[in-house]
Amino acid sequence: MRSDIVFDALATKNRFVLCHEAFKAVRLLHKSNTRIEDTTNDALMRIAGAAPCLIIKPEDAVTPSVEP
Repeated sequence: MRSDIVFDALATKNRFVLCHEAFKAVRLLHKSNTRIEDTTNDALMRIAGAAPCLIIKPEDAVTPSVEP
């Protein structure tokens, strides 16, 4: 199912970056004699297989100390 692939891909990217990268990947990977749906699934599987990006939560971020 494509929804499973999308959820796996969302683990590596936020949804806006995922849409942008999937669009670029589909344009690069698509062959004229194949279905666009198959190319989209292939692109999403490749993105899902990528290494997850480092997500820094605001509470984990280190704030620089300001000296008086």
